[in-house]
Amino acid sequence: MPLPEKIDPKIGPRLRHIRLEKGLTVEALAAAADLDKGFLSRLERGSKRPSVETILRLSAALDVPIGLLFGEQTTDDTVRVSRAAGRPLSSEGHDAYGYELLTPKGGLMDAFIFHIGAEPVGKGQQHDGEEMFLVLSGTVEMRTPDRTYVLEKGDCAYFPGHLAHQMRRLGPEPATAVIAVARERSHARRNQATANISNDGTS
Repeated sequence: MPLPEKIDPKIGPRLRHIRLEKGLTVEALAAAADLDKGFLSRLERGSKRPSVETILRLSAALDVPIGLLFGEQTTDDTVRVSRAAGRPLSSEGHDAYGYELLTPKGGLMDAFIFHIGAEPVGKGQQHDGEEMFLVLSGTVEMRTPDRTYVLEKGDCAYFPGHLAHQMRRLGPEPATAVIAVARERSHARRNQATANISNDGTS
């Protein structure tokens, strides 16, 4: 495709996003594209503008169409849709916890719809990264080693994953929540969130 006469200044953040999606460091991409590491770093921050030759090198090194660097193309890997009808519910029974995986292909974030049981299961989950817990319906009790929080519909808790935590439903009404776990890249594709919930019944 022909390159635009004026280089989009937002190409830097897009370039960084694509590089991270590919699991590449600045050093690795600079070497692959035969560019100076410092120049590439400034390019990602938006303080430098790339030449046509630089764009071509980056496109080849990242193995992506040039249009993707300019935000003109959305691929299946860019937007991943999880359809409700195709999402099985994993559950241990009527009054126990269950979950639906929202991010089956994994990535830097794992997300679930959590159907919360009346009794806490496990000894309090811990994991790397950070977690967001947003209550969609019902009332939920969240326990940490030294505190207890009561969360109503619309309430959101955000905390480091290494903090031991348990959730349980309060009252007879069904309780559901969205759990999103953001991880370090080295752990992003291990899909441990599924195993953690399956084994401990907690997020």
